[in-house]
Amino acid sequence: MVSESAERHTVLFDEHRALGGRMVPFGGFAMPVQYESILKEHDAVRERAGLFDLSHMAQYFFTGTGVAAWLDGLTVNNVETMKPLQARYNIFTNERGGAHDDIIVYRLDQTRWMVVVNAGNAPKMLEYLTARVPAGVEFVSKHGPNANIALQGPLSASLLAPHADVDPATLKYYTCVECKVDGTPAVVARTGYTGEDGFEIFVDGAAAVRIWRLLLDGGRAQGVAPCGLGARDLLRLEAGMPLYGHELTEEITPVQAGLGWAVKFGKQAFVGKEPLQRQAQADQFARVVGIKSVGGPPLREGYLVQHDGLPVGEIRSGAPSPTVGANIGTALVAKSASAPGTPVSVEIRSRAYPAEVVALPFYKRGTPK
Repeated sequence: MVSESAERHTVLFDEHRALGGRMVPFGGFAMPVQYESILKEHDAVRERAGLFDLSHMAQYFFTGTGVAAWLDGLTVNNVETMKPLQARYNIFTNERGGAHDDIIVYRLDQTRWMVVVNAGNAPKMLEYLTARVPAGVEFVSKHGPNANIALQGPLSASLLAPHADVDPATLKYYTCVECKVDGTPAVVARTGYTGEDGFEIFVDGAAAVRIWRLLLDGGRAQGVAPCGLGARDLLRLEAGMPLYGHELTEEITPVQAGLGWAVKFGKQAFVGKEPLQRQAQADQFARVVGIKSVGGPPLREGYLVQHDGLPVGEIRSGAPSPTVGANIGTALVAKSASAPGTPVSVEIRSRAYPAEVVALPFYKRGTPK
């Protein structure tokens, strides 16, 4: 394992240490995987609210009248149709239709845009985008100087409201606003990666510690908890959200990952469009599905999935789910074994454990299955 000293630190690193965070390498940064307990942090988000440091993720800013058309040619979802203060999930694709990275695009006004990139892909994406920036478009990376603090859970709007000069409850899902949080200029977006209501607060790193403490201390009476990467991964898995490197890779396409809703074949040409169209039309591809098993060990990445005694795929993510009350996971499996209700087995340490293919997500707000 890479030592902590070799990793970059977010501006909140000392806060994590002071709170007892167990630090691990992730995406080139030393990040807290947990504080008190992954399960307690998971429950805080599902029932109350949790606070996450997402400052390891890269914030890229683009300015110019040609930004939308340029990004539209590099990504699968519509960019040019976005209105100011909208946010939209999107994916940069390669020439084969695989994913360079999945991102959120924020349109701040007619000519200013913010794109949030996964930390582990930031070096790759910085090089990729820098080599392709057209004339008339300004590109600035604030990966490091800027912070991103996510407040997630059913109490998040009421906990953020006293500290913002706009009412966060008035924001629609996947919209954003430029405002002030505790007097500091910020972009506040009603976005998240947990399956719960929540907000992401993008601020200059110099203000991050103050805002982190303000939200954490101000919410302790309501049960707000600092949360690490372990809880975030479990929450997103229950909510059926992909994690780059697992459900989505340079080889696993958005179509295979169940993200066809984000691929707009009706728009102009974009990188990887033709291979994705052929794949979708042929409909013979391996695809990402949900897997659930009751009893037995947790499902882990790389475990073999079998159907009728034959290998049909492998687990991509897995964990015991307190919300579902079972071991859950995702798997990339052949079409023949992809229908919900299909009985499968998962090979764990040379033993086959019964499991079942289920539809994703495992959890929607208020409705675990």
